[in-house]
Amino acid sequence: QFIGLEDVESPSILGHCNGIVCLSPCSDNLILCNPAIKEIKLLPKSGLPDWWGCAVGFGYDPKFKAYKVSRIASYQAEIDGLIPPPRVEIYTLSTDSWREIRNNSLETDTTCFFPDYYQMYFQGICYWVGYEQPKQSVEYEDEEQKQMVIFFDTGDEIFHHILFPDSFYMYEGGSSYAYGMSYIMCTDLRMILWNGSIALFGFSRFSAFPDSYGVWVLDGFDGAKASWTKHLTFEPSGGIKKD
Repeated sequence: QFIGLEDVESPSILGHCNGIVCLSPCSDNLILCNPAIKEIKLLPKSGLPDWWGCAVGFGYDPKFKAYKVSRIASYQAEIDGLIPPPRVEIYTLSTDSWREIRNNSLETDTTCFFPDYYQMYFQGICYWVGYEQPKQSVEYEDEEQKQMVIFFDTGDEIFHHILFPDSFYMYEGGSSYAYGMSYIMCTDLRMILWNGSIALFGFSRFSAFPDSYGVWVLDGFDGAKASWTKHLTFEPSGGIKKD
């Protein structure tokens, strides 16, 4: 269904790709907009049951030459205290329909991975800042959340995850990434392109210069362990400090 710009109220931009913008208005519906030809398409309603939280990504599948919107729905803890794994559906513009797929690497036997803040699309991949959460619900869930990058291959429709640079984490009681250790994560963070490579822009509270910003470039990854190189450090201008 195509609608006019005047019919869209208070939209927010979720992502963009090749000049097409994915918008979220006040309702649960999503919209694709091509500003160049002033055309907007309202996507069909989701086929997933009511969710507690929802993350959305938008990109192009170069393998099958199709634009795709990915929706990852999360649900509250069940009666037995276990947090359900996310459910995933994919909208394909050429078929104008949603289909649910397996969550494809968004859970293990003991944990679930939740994409959270959508960042960008680049070369067939959608990127989020997200976290890993134990399935066993605890009273203070945030203390058990491990922040990381979660990304989705639009062609193979498989999710992957990699950890941030070590300087973004603070641990007590050891250097392992195992759960049960208290850590805090820097949340002032964006993913960007840096000289044609995926990079992180933000600051680490635990560096030698906690008020300075930096750029970390992704050199590669082996499983969940990523190789990052810090390319730039600079101080905020005008005496602006981060609380």
